[in-house]
Amino acid sequence: MPEELPFAGLALLTDLDGTLLTPEKTLLPQDAAAIADFRTKGGAFSLATGRGRQATEEFLELFQPDFPAVMYNGALLYDHKKHEIAAASRLPESVGALLRELMQAFPEIGAEVLREDGVFVIQDSPVERRHLEITHVPVVLRSLDEIPPQSCLKALFAGEEQDIARLQEYVRDPRFSVVNFTRSHRWFLEILPHDTSKGTALRKLRGLLPAGTVIGATGDFDNDIAMLKEADFCGCPADSHDSVKAAVRECGGFLSGKTCADGFFADWIQAFLRHCGR
Repeated sequence: MPEELPFAGLALLTDLDGTLLTPEKTLLPQDAAAIADFRTKGGAFSLATGRGRQATEEFLELFQPDFPAVMYNGALLYDHKKHEIAAASRLPESVGALLRELMQAFPEIGAEVLREDGVFVIQDSPVERRHLEITHVPVVLRSLDEIPPQSCLKALFAGEEQDIARLQEYVRDPRFSVVNFTRSHRWFLEILPHDTSKGTALRKLRGLLPAGTVIGATGDFDNDIAMLKEADFCGCPADSHDSVKAAVRECGGFLSGKTCADGFFADWIQAFLRHCGR
């Protein structure tokens, strides 16, 4: 291995919100410097987020990922350098009836469906509005009749924590097993295509990266767990959800004493490099 590229053969895949980005959705200078040093010395870097194209675009422009980014919680792999989709999974047509049932049973919870060309609100709510405002996505109201489910990468329900908990319990019924559900925030429950997660996306990425690449993954919430378990080494911030901390411990990963607000990612890179003997 050339002396000037000591981190060649290593790759980092990271969640955005609550992991890499601060609560203000910014990148700390020490984390930016650590990422730049890692990449300058041959390491590869990319993103794995539940966000859609619109909400991720500014970070794709900022980071210029070295390999396809995971978006929509695993439903889409997007190569920003080539400006092309590397892989995509879509919801089944049958999910339309399930969405209608859930919207009727939980009218207080907002709902949206997401395609590559936008986010469409199919049931409005204050939490849904706040969610779109935070991610700088415009509110576009549509009826479910106007958006064929089979054209969508995922759906998202946004509501108060106790309402989302009730919704999560409701969808345990076996008839909902035709799709995957994941909790991506205490206010969100998402519907993904069957057998789709950040973990299945990471498996696809292995086929796109050079053979033998060692992949380190980080995340902070339930929707990251499958990715953390699929990675060669994983880590999480100090304030991660308890289920994430448990998964990282189970995998022998790195539990940082820092959060995204005080330099977690720089801390994580050092732990990853130690694990890899670099």
